[in-house]
Amino acid sequence: MTTQPSFLRNRSEDRLLAAAIGGSVAVVVAGTAAQLVDYAFHLGIPVLDSSQDGGAFGVVGDIAAASAAAAAWLVLVRVRPIRPAAVALPPLLTFLALDKIVRLHDHVPHYLVFYAPVLVGAGVCLVDLVRRMPRSRARVVTVGLVLLGVSFLLHAVGERLLLELGQADDGWARQVKAVVKHGCEVQGWFLVAIGLAFHGLSGRWKGRVGGGPE
Repeated sequence: MTTQPSFLRNRSEDRLLAAAIGGSVAVVVAGTAAQLVDYAFHLGIPVLDSSQDGGAFGVVGDIAAASAAAAAWLVLVRVRPIRPAAVALPPLLTFLALDKIVRLHDHVPHYLVFYAPVLVGAGVCLVDLVRRMPRSRARVVTVGLVLLGVSFLLHAVGERLLLELGQADDGWARQVKAVVKHGCEVQGWFLVAIGLAFHGLSGRWKGRVGGGPE
């Protein structure tokens, strides 16, 4: 039985990785466009309105977060040697995904005080794993982390920013803020899920900081 050369395997994986990323971007763009069209034409279709993390795009966001958690478990099961970050990450992402799905934080006063350690812990674990991934997957997860950070920043200061800019009563400004925030969040979770899933499915560890060329 002929073994496929490693450079061909890497090319095939890169194509699959690019296809997965492209598909996730298409989903996010479609969700963003649907919300803006619903608002612009006053359609009032609840399934298209994701301004409050609802509608069909809200469900997509839940799926993306759950996929990231599942991919973290895959890394824990398949990648050796097992690092502490790989052990801690799956339960942290599972908690965040479940919270996103059931909206538990909506019922917790000052929830950021309690959730900040979970968010920071998940971020630290992801950074530790990224430093040991091959470059292509590491870049995907890194961009996902950046997008999640942008989304969190908009969540924390978005309303104040609109007030400072005198746009608090501008419906379009609020809609744009909402689609950027939600789009960054969903795309961020998708990219984290994709990067971790490809790493977990590879079942190998480069074994040195910074990964290596594929």
